[in-house]
Amino acid sequence: MRALYPLGGWGLRAALGLGLSALTLFVSGAASAQTVADIAARRQCSTAGLEGISQQLAETQMCLRPGAFVTFAPHAGITLSSSRIHTYLQASARDALWAAAARTPLTINSAFRTLADQYVLYHSGACALAAQPGRSNHQTGRAVDVQNYSAARSALESAGCVWLGASDPVHFDCPGTDGRADAVLAMQRLWNLNHPEDPIAEDGQYGPQTASRLAQAPAAGFPIGGCQGPEPVLAAELALHGSDLEEDMTFEADYLACAGDSFSYWFELTNTGDTAWRDVSGSTPGESVRLTTVGGAPDPLLGVSSWSLNDSSNPEVDPVGGDCNTVGCRRVRFEFSATAPSAPGDYESRWQLADGAQPFGAEVALRFHVATCEPAGGSGGQPGAGGFGGSLAGAAGSGAGGAGGAGGAMGGGSSRGLRPANQDSSCSVSAPGVGSLSGLGLAASGVAGLLWLGRRRRRGA
Repeated sequence: MRALYPLGGWGLRAALGLGLSALTLFVSGAASAQTVADIAARRQCSTAGLEGISQQLAETQMCLRPGAFVTFAPHAGITLSSSRIHTYLQASARDALWAAAARTPLTINSAFRTLADQYVLYHSGACALAAQPGRSNHQTGRAVDVQNYSAARSALESAGCVWLGASDPVHFDCPGTDGRADAVLAMQRLWNLNHPEDPIAEDGQYGPQTASRLAQAPAAGFPIGGCQGPEPVLAAELALHGSDLEEDMTFEADYLACAGDSFSYWFELTNTGDTAWRDVSGSTPGESVRLTTVGGAPDPLLGVSSWSLNDSSNPEVDPVGGDCNTVGCRRVRFEFSATAPSAPGDYESRWQLADGAQPFGAEVALRFHVATCEPAGGSGGQPGAGGFGGSLAGAAGSGAGGAGGAGGAMGGGSSRGLRPANQDSSCSVSAPGVGSLSGLGLAASGVAGLLWLGRRRRRGA
């Protein structure tokens, strides 16, 4: 680049000091312009109205070199000064930016730019510091303009970015390779696909032919995009799921809960496709990914029907990232806090990823058996833990203190267990024959069986 100062604050004062006669981020008349040259002819330091052609050029450039770019926002410590900023950088530049943002919050005025963006900023005559098209490091995905450059300079330089200097104080070149020719080649290829009757050389060199065709390019974009080849693949598989509740050993549900209890559960998914997932309300595949309920009805435990990636462990799920569930990894964990309903019964939480309105990947679900619980423990023994031990003590305790004590010792701990108040619906073990030897025998058998099965194990991690 070079600097594109935002409206307001220091940026406006600096822009006026540099003699910028017009500075606009939002232009109401942009929709009436038809070509890239028309946008430049407004004589305003703004890329408003170029959204269509700019997005096509960005996509074409990325198709020329798959994997060359990653997104750097949203991310902690990074604020964008305009919604028109392309959030693409080379991975090395992104890593440097994130490292700097961990030390000092950054406000980004500009990052990756397409050839059309640079054409308008340069030829408008309103941006005093705009480089000629084809010469800006912004086109290569390693340059950023930082509004709060003075406060952030030390952190950025420590992360490996180079300050351009007082002539362009907001501009930093971060680690990366020179890919400016790709930006030019993207325009040349896009033109040739849409104008086979008027081909130009696809050499990555910005000359009179490319400049002329870029000026004629429709600001809203060409009918044919520049990416050739298969459609992006959106795919997902379940990595694991779990809850902090006790597992249902009857296998009629996954977990057991007492009505009114608070608990958490989670689903962890792996990106097995070839397209990164984000939730930025974009129009390209993978840019509007959310976890949604199957069927669209609100979830019976959470009361909502969708969950944003931005509220998960990983807002940018990269299929070629590490085997982890934090930012930039290929897995993501959705974790929910819920309260068991007051009405006993079985409740299923079933979800599937969707990109916009299009679902993809495997359905994931957990079933919860909710019971009305009462304190467990018999008169002949100590209170048992929630579940089998306490219920066993309660069943046998009134007939024989020794049996009740065995049950209590088996359970130990809390006196609240999964023993329904209504005996018609039970999720605990009861020993019949209260006060009889047969009852005690069954109780002893129950204890032995439980010792063999072991404590209920939790699923997931």
